[in-house]
Amino acid sequence: MTVRACLIAGLGLVAVVAAGCGSKGPPLAPLRPVPEAPGGLAVRRVGDRITLNLKVPGASADPNAEVVIAAVEIYARTLPLGSETPTVAQLLRKENLVGRIEVRPDPVTPEPGADATTTPVPAAAPAGPPDARPARGETTVWTETIPTTAPRPLELNRQQQTTAGRRRPVWVPLRPTGLTVPISRETVPGVLPTRYYVAVGVSDRGRPGPASVVVALPFGPAPATPVLSTPTYDETELTVTWTTALPGTPVTIVEATSAGVEQPVPVQVAPLTRGSWSTPFEFGKERCFVARGVVRRGVSSTESETAGPVCVTPVDKFPPAAPAGLVPVSDPGGVTLLWDPVSAADLAGYLVLRAEGASETFLELTPKPITSVQYVDTTVRAGVRYVYVVVAVDASGNRSPRSNAVNR
Repeated sequence: MTVRACLIAGLGLVAVVAAGCGSKGPPLAPLRPVPEAPGGLAVRRVGDRITLNLKVPGASADPNAEVVIAAVEIYARTLPLGSETPTVAQLLRKENLVGRIEVRPDPVTPEPGADATTTPVPAAAPAGPPDARPARGETTVWTETIPTTAPRPLELNRQQQTTAGRRRPVWVPLRPTGLTVPISRETVPGVLPTRYYVAVGVSDRGRPGPASVVVALPFGPAPATPVLSTPTYDETELTVTWTTALPGTPVTIVEATSAGVEQPVPVQVAPLTRGSWSTPFEFGKERCFVARGVVRRGVSSTESETAGPVCVTPVDKFPPAAPAGLVPVSDPGGVTLLWDPVSAADLAGYLVLRAEGASETFLELTPKPITSVQYVDTTVRAGVRYVYVVVAVDASGNRSPRSNAVNR
């Protein structure tokens, strides 16, 4: 072929390729949306029970695509002392799947523009217990018992093998003794057997989304159980107190029933170290609490055995303050008594008492508490000496000390 022929053939090929660039190709495969990563992972150990808190994915990993979230899968693996930290890929294996949280389906909404009069209405669901499955975006919990099987060593990838090799000890002689001691060039990250968790959202088509963060729970010894005292109270606050073997040891306090059924969250987000905690209360309403020592490492925590419950039903035994400023005013109709009002949230009223002549015995002039801060005694007799006092009474019948005494 001549040079001219080759040039013509090459130009023709370029023209064909250029023409093909603007042509319409075969349709692309449809997008297959998956859930976003679960959030808020936190793990808590109490005794031999482990509780995992997490937030169910609320949307698709692609903000421009819709997805039906069917479940959240939990993967976990326990590794022996001194093991390398596993990667997400090493955790997301079938043999490490330990749990699945089914997600409540989204409610059915009418199609846009649908006629409410012609759109069929689904039959009412049969009566029964409410659906306990979490919905998308909700926080939920998953629990398990600590596995009793021996932890398997991790199958190290190339990078982990390199890191582990740098941790092999080097034997260094000590002079002048000649003894050799092992010295590690790097610190081993996991000094305790550790269980690792990761969660993944799954679509209704069974496609997993991106994984959550990996959470580690070291299996160290649990802290000592605190000693919990019976709650005390005054007029306004109820106080829970406890002691620990080491002063300042963190403790978590949880409100509970007398049977030990606990509220979902402690009384405070952070563990308490000061040995007491106070809260407002209502008289006549039982309050119960439990306590546990706690050790936190990031989003994982290990708690002691439970102390309690300890319970108290506060009884109102606190009288109001004594009335002050009692003065008598005489008039032709009798003796008018005036006094300053008492400030008390549960004040029921006042009782007026009178002693006659030289007697030190006071009798009540008012059979029931009165709410007024004045009283007219119309039963006085001329030439008789009277001594008056006033007491305040609350709704529980507690009487205050007597007011100042006045003569007439």
